[in-house]
Amino acid sequence: MVTRIIKIGGASITDKSQFEQVRLANIDFIVDLFKTNYKNLILIHGAGSFGHHQAKQFKLNQGYLATNDYDKCRWGVCDTRRSLGRLHQYLLNALLAAEIPVVGVSPFHFLASDQFELINENFQHLCQHLERLLSYGFVPLLHGDVLLDKSKHWRIYSGDDLLLKLAEHFKPRQCLFLTSVPGILRSDGSVIEEFYIDENQFDELNSQSTAIDVTGSMQNKVTIASEIVRKIDGCQVFIVQGVSDHSRQILSTPIDNPNIVLTGCTRVLKK
Repeated sequence: MVTRIIKIGGASITDKSQFEQVRLANIDFIVDLFKTNYKNLILIHGAGSFGHHQAKQFKLNQGYLATNDYDKCRWGVCDTRRSLGRLHQYLLNALLAAEIPVVGVSPFHFLASDQFELINENFQHLCQHLERLLSYGFVPLLHGDVLLDKSKHWRIYSGDDLLLKLAEHFKPRQCLFLTSVPGILRSDGSVIEEFYIDENQFDELNSQSTAIDVTGSMQNKVTIASEIVRKIDGCQVFIVQGVSDHSRQILSTPIDNPNIVLTGCTRVLKK
């Protein structure tokens, strides 16, 4: 049922060095990529400069730390979600303006965890909801979010982690990470066009970002992409700059093309 799951990186649509600063031209470019190929598509977006600042300030990725500032941290949960909602609305507006039948779906309303482990029953409810939306021809738009946790009160759940969980369930034919950089970069700045998960290439990687990010940046994306390739046979996984001819080339190339050759981005592979 699902052909593609695409994660729109927060850094590709916001300025992560500035508080709640959106890049509207980038959103318009990325939305245009989907205008003619949104069937059986799930979209996820990151937070970028919307939410990361608050999450870092209140250490929400660590849960509640049993200090004397519970009310302040609870307010931080609320403000983080308010901020995420602002960015989410920018994307919804742009997708609807492009006549893409998008429906916003908040993980907060479906998912919960215990000791930072997702509760499977809740995750299955989310998947059932997404399956209904897809069967009616809608495009679900999810995002990284704050979740409630039975033991730790709350936690941050990244869009990258959500992509992996949804990929394991739906087994798409292609997963894309649309980022602010051309792909996985070596320390000298060149692009690793084929990253093999069974070869130890992590020492070559450039950290690529000094911006605030409570969810792990590029190294986490590489780990998630590797897990998808390892677990889902036949799923193509690319890390590519969102605002680029390379992302347009990927999305305009038939997935079934056996001779697909793409440059200027990273394809994650296994031998």
